[in-house]
Amino acid sequence: MLIMTYVTKSLSALSGGATRAATQTVTGFKNLIRAWMHRRDVLRLGELDERGLKDIGLVRSDVEGALATSWLRDPSAVLSARSAQQQSAAAGRREAGLRHAVAQPAAPATRNIEIACNA
Repeated sequence: MLIMTYVTKSLSALSGGATRAATQTVTGFKNLIRAWMHRRDVLRLGELDERGLKDIGLVRSDVEGALATSWLRDPSAVLSARSAQQQSAAAGRREAGLRHAVAQPAAPATRNIEIACNA
């Protein structure tokens, strides 16, 4: 009886380990395929001109930097992080500008008007 319990527990542990290994393998393969597809999309972004890239908030060096990553890493994640970084920096600059504008008292609107008289 004791031997059967030991064998049963060993087999169940083996099947759990095999299941985890198979799941990790499938997940890794899916991530690799997804990274490959996203790399292809980032390559298409590289075909855009500077104006087209600027419209979506990127510059050429962002695309080149994303493509310089490992083939196992998703380049779209690099672009997403770079875009978020640029957006937060821009938001910080806007907020600082607003604070500066609120802190500065408005200058009175005065004009120097010269009247020309024909004498």
